[in-house]
Amino acid sequence: MKWRDVVLNALRRFSVRHGTRMVDRQGFLAEERDAMIVEAASLGNTPDQTVSRVMQELREEQLIEFLGNGKYLLLDAPLQAETEDLPDEAIDLAIKHGKLRLGDIHADNFVALRRCRKGQDRIRVRTLENYQGCCALCDVQEQGFLRAAHIARWADNVEARADLHNVISMCLIHDALFEQGYFVLMDDNRVLVKASASQTLSVVLTQHTQFRPPTEIQPGPQFLRQHRDRVNFQLKSYTSP
Repeated sequence: MKWRDVVLNALRRFSVRHGTRMVDRQGFLAEERDAMIVEAASLGNTPDQTVSRVMQELREEQLIEFLGNGKYLLLDAPLQAETEDLPDEAIDLAIKHGKLRLGDIHADNFVALRRCRKGQDRIRVRTLENYQGCCALCDVQEQGFLRAAHIARWADNVEARADLHNVISMCLIHDALFEQGYFVLMDDNRVLVKASASQTLSVVLTQHTQFRPPTEIQPGPQFLRQHRDRVNFQLKSYTSP
């Protein structure tokens, strides 16, 4: 068996055995070194160096990430936020690689709820950073009035709950207007507003709605299309602000 597969399988065994996706390198080698040598049919004198080289290759494949202090995060499969207590850095890395998942938790499962909410909090932090701490549609910057608003709704796209391409920083007003379909974003991030809005809403939409691009992660066109489909978007019913 190739060393890559040997090391990856050993990392998975270690993770299952300890019930965590965080792997301590020293403990990992102590527990898995002999088994890896047998599986790789290696007679070399430097298995630790070989494992180090392979782990670097796995990092380049984005299957593991280095957390510091000799610890790694195993990212070979999606990571369910509610399954274990993870530091912010580990959650952020899972978000970065699109591997974090947020499940549906029963209200009486307090531990899982706390873990899931921590994941949600990190999504909010990363989203507001992506939009420089401001609503993407207006100049509201007060933290208490900003939300990490999902484009494809939480219940409609489970796999995309933690995908930053599916989250936009919006103030409470624009979040509510977007949810109800009073404005939509086209695939090129152009804003169109509902022509039949009341006079008051028309003022808000036409004078205070202009999309401000994020610094890094753009809204995903597939999610924007899901939103437009959900609100029954028809081009003739919308206009540019």
